[in-house]
Amino acid sequence: MANNLGTASVANGGPAAGAVVNGPRNDNATIFESILNEFKSGLKKKHRDEFQVATLQQLQQQIGEIQNKQQSERRMQNMARLGRFIEAIEEYGKVIEVFCNSSQFVPFIWVTSNFHRAFSELLGVYERIGENIPLLTQYQDLFPDNARMAKVLGYMYQDILEFHQKALRYFQQPMWGKLFDATWKNFKSDFAGPIANMETHRRLIESQASLSEIEVSRKIQLDELKRDAARVEFQEDSRRATVKNWLKPASFETDHESYSRIRAEYPNTGKWLLANENFKLWFDPYPAIPPLLWLNGMPGAGNSLVVDEARGLNHQPTVLYFYCKSGDSQRGNFVAIARGLLSQLLYQKRELLEYLHKEASISPEALLSSPKVAMELLKMAIQNCVSVYIILDGIDECPREERKFIASWFRNLVEELPPSNAESIRCLFVSQDDGFARKDFAGLSTISIRSKDNKLDIEEYSTIWAAKIKDRLKISDKTATKIITTISNTVEGMFLLAELICNNLFHQTSIHGVEVELQPDRFPNKVNKAYSRILARIMGESSEAELKDTMLLLGWLVCAKRPLKWHEIQGAKAINLDDSAIEWDQRKLQVGSKDLCGSLVKIREDQTVELVHLTAKFFLIEEHHASISVGEIRMANLCVDYLKLPGFEKDKDDYKIEIFSGYYAFMDYAIAYWVRHLEAGLVGIEEDEEEFPRELMSEYTESLGCFIEKHWASPTAPLDVSPRNSDRLELLHDAPFYVDLEQAVVSTRKQLTWYGKMKEEEIALYLPEILVQVRKAFEAVLPLIKDISRDRFKEMYGVNLYKCSRFSCSYFSNGFPTSEERDEHTKKHDRPYRCTVEGCLMALLGLATAKGLDKHMKDNHGTVADLDEEFPVEIQVARPRAAERLTIEPTISRKEIHRCNACFKVFKRKYNLQSHLVIHDPMKPFGCSTCPKRFARLSDCTRHEKSHSGIKFTCTGVLRDGSSWGCGKEFARADTLSNHHKTRLGQQCILPYLQEKELKLSFRSAR
Repeated sequence: MANNLGTASVANGGPAAGAVVNGPRNDNATIFESILNEFKSGLKKKHRDEFQVATLQQLQQQIGEIQNKQQSERRMQNMARLGRFIEAIEEYGKVIEVFCNSSQFVPFIWVTSNFHRAFSELLGVYERIGENIPLLTQYQDLFPDNARMAKVLGYMYQDILEFHQKALRYFQQPMWGKLFDATWKNFKSDFAGPIANMETHRRLIESQASLSEIEVSRKIQLDELKRDAARVEFQEDSRRATVKNWLKPASFETDHESYSRIRAEYPNTGKWLLANENFKLWFDPYPAIPPLLWLNGMPGAGNSLVVDEARGLNHQPTVLYFYCKSGDSQRGNFVAIARGLLSQLLYQKRELLEYLHKEASISPEALLSSPKVAMELLKMAIQNCVSVYIILDGIDECPREERKFIASWFRNLVEELPPSNAESIRCLFVSQDDGFARKDFAGLSTISIRSKDNKLDIEEYSTIWAAKIKDRLKISDKTATKIITTISNTVEGMFLLAELICNNLFHQTSIHGVEVELQPDRFPNKVNKAYSRILARIMGESSEAELKDTMLLLGWLVCAKRPLKWHEIQGAKAINLDDSAIEWDQRKLQVGSKDLCGSLVKIREDQTVELVHLTAKFFLIEEHHASISVGEIRMANLCVDYLKLPGFEKDKDDYKIEIFSGYYAFMDYAIAYWVRHLEAGLVGIEEDEEEFPRELMSEYTESLGCFIEKHWASPTAPLDVSPRNSDRLELLHDAPFYVDLEQAVVSTRKQLTWYGKMKEEEIALYLPEILVQVRKAFEAVLPLIKDISRDRFKEMYGVNLYKCSRFSCSYFSNGFPTSEERDEHTKKHDRPYRCTVEGCLMALLGLATAKGLDKHMKDNHGTVADLDEEFPVEIQVARPRAAERLTIEPTISRKEIHRCNACFKVFKRKYNLQSHLVIHDPMKPFGCSTCPKRFARLSDCTRHEKSHSGIKFTCTGVLRDGSSWGCGKEFARADTLSNHHKTRLGQQCILPYLQEKELKLSFRSAR
């Protein structure tokens, strides 16, 4: 249906819009004039013109056409409901025309409609408006020269125009028809204010109110308006926080701000792009071609310029952007991009809030993870924008299949637009130029960066760096000039190469060092050569200990399954296996990652450490400075050795001592990714079978066996092991623990990829339970940390320590700042299906199944929830490149043997023997503190001791206003109380507490 809301002139073909009736100007006209001008300022020219030419006859004609169409389609809407509205508005128009001695105000009163589908809903609104506008001709004698009535008529005029403005804004949305069901109910409530004001003004006219009564009434209205605005703002902030927690996008603002800061240091760079003809054709908002553009060879900072320039366009388009990143699940796939773009739309397009909030409420996912749902939401949201610019940077850093899908999806989104709307979506793809990219972006308008394009940018960049080097090392002007000209003439437009060279020169320790690096036989002209020079400088300036730590850190970064946080690196470095301890202060690195690895690494604002570019990883592998197969097995071994430490005993009495020593800094990573490193390492060994050091695999096999033995949970419902999984573990087939290992691997992998809740009897290892116990101890001590210890605690564990316990969730490692936010998130996992009716208890509690939600909606609200099935896609372990080859020679040395005297099992490492001996203790070392019973396992002892406790769990609590909630009933166990709260009676008991908690959480999120 057409998006035109029109108005009409005085009845029966009155004066043309804008024509002024001859006669003296009435001073009261200024009241209407100011209201009208404010309204017109919010209209586009197209809609101002439509309002100017509409007449009553046109309105009546359109109403007749709508009625005839509905009759032919057998869906009549009782158009007689418009009768009172038309009559009241017609009389109002006649009165103000006479009263103001002008007809220019009348054309903005009538509302015509082509919105057939929504008209049935609008009829009800029109009917209410008609009921609350008085038939003014009977009061005509009150109006001439009456200042009081002028105010009231002006206020009523403002009410009518406010209704027009709200309706116009809603129906201007390109996708309003598809959003109607999700958003109309809430939007319709926006009409309540203007209609209530009309009723008040009607009473003032009917009662011939005095000036003081009118002023008091107006003050009450304005006060109510402020309260309503505050209430709406609070409600929207709460819903926006809910949606953002569901999307949990990568920190795209941080990425953009980082690139913008870089560009601010070099303010004149990137301007050549704006002058490029292909770019100008794409960027110009008026031509319809070309809407798609591929820019190759310019990752990062240059594209922040495009974002900022697009934001400055006169027609104020919606601007969306995303920076992809290799090896980061939050930045390297379509769903991650969709989360990022939807999050930006959430803040830029207020009208999408209700739609996205409803989708988040009914989603069975605590975090948007379904590609199917992500595609539907993103398509709807983008197509609802009148004009949108999308910039996708670094697509070549995504896995091949993701690259292909991302390019195809966004191309289809733009290319399938109807010709009439072809210019509404512009998309800029940015990637390196390779064979895959040429296929993905074939046929698109292209800008290939040549050395001459950004030569001036390189010169400015080099000039600023030469000045920094001059300040640091006191080089001569001649040497500084040589740096500028040499870099500009050598790098051939590659900013990454220029950056690496400048960093390398800056970190020289003498003028002589700079001069040596500038010599033709040393100066790098390729990226790999620049990496070699940087590494050569590090090796030349580092002590043996520093170089060892440098190569250790680079090896970890090459194999890391997600960006490593600095506190995780420090936690891994602090492990002392010989003493089965974590020695944070003695073993942590006293220098930063940049001090060790120079410009080979970069540090994000969230303190994650990454290689500077994907090419750095390829360089380290190809030049034999890192080995995938060896590195992966070493990381796998580090994880399992760490998780065998005494601090990871199940049902341990107290974790506090370990917590304050930094014991668990590496825990999140090790628990989640030990299996990923194992699988990737085994794949690497297949490709490097002849060169792989067998002694390393032997040591790892031994550690792995002890690890399985220590944490084995004896699952009663073992999972099926596919032939593919068996093939992956073939190298370990002869290990005595192989059958248990298969279950441990399959179970852990399912926890990493499955978005639903796993059955307890399917979980093969105690690690998830231990993790929960450690985190509970964390949360118990967090409020006790004093300011003096807070910085040290942050150094050990970072921020946002209230985390989700599901391995597959991104909040597993990133966490929330408060327990309330985490608990609200966790409820989405356990009871993901939320009722969308505001005020309903199930909107807070949720339901466990889609079937349960359907039943609830039918039984309580007479509707059925609209849900999509989810099909989570398992992320597979990528096979490393064939070019990755092992270069580290195995070291042959005599190893000490450690034998178990109980079962004569032999271990190569003392640490593994100590871990094994626990199972042979005949004394049952764990004794009950109340009775004589003893137990072999600490968990069994702890569970038994709870049976002696006299603690009662009571259904009660105190709210912030001092009132109490709950029925006061006592229970012997916490789980029994929890079951009580799941019953119908128990839900009513806990509802006041949940509502207060929801308000508190919403307020905190809104801030």
